[in-house]
Amino acid sequence: MKRTYFLHLLGMILLWSLSSSAHAQQWYHVELIVFEQLNSYTDEAWPETSFDINAPLNPSVSGKLIRPAKNSTLIQTAARLQKSADYRVLYHNSWQQPIMTRSNSRAVNIQSADSSISGSVRFFKSTYLHAALDLQLMQGEQSPRLIESRRIRNKKLYFYDHPKMGALLQITPIEPDAIAAE
Repeated sequence: MKRTYFLHLLGMILLWSLSSSAHAQQWYHVELIVFEQLNSYTDEAWPETSFDINAPLNPSVSGKLIRPAKNSTLIQTAARLQKSADYRVLYHNSWQQPIMTRSNSRAVNIQSADSSISGSVRFFKSTYLHAALDLQLMQGEQSPRLIESRRIRNKKLYFYDHPKMGALLQITPIEPDAIAAE
């Protein structure tokens, strides 16, 4: 009787651990556009930032935790921004990654090809999904910084605003079958 109870208890613990690890490994398609606002006339002054150009921004994410995405849903949006005289697209990329709890999440480094934008984006789950952006527009002595964390939802487009730059972010859950096929 005790052995049967023990085996049932062990089986329940095993099932619980498998279901929680499967839930923690939900993968998402992430797409991010960062752009400069060229005609932003403002009297706003930014505080001095202690940004060490030689220091690593955040830990890189290893190959198993992030994969380049094969499709991009915001290509037309980036093209419209680029055609406008008011904006200059600095960074546009998409990738796939799991989103885990805050304590297990890792930042993804963001670096434009011309080094005009540097920073990171970090996603995590608590009760809801969250995105934390920390981006810096490299403009000499006055390098404005966009730091914002907010709750996000699947399949919605989010706009992060700063007088000198902006970011568009969208995440979409990936079906487990699509992950296995890659």
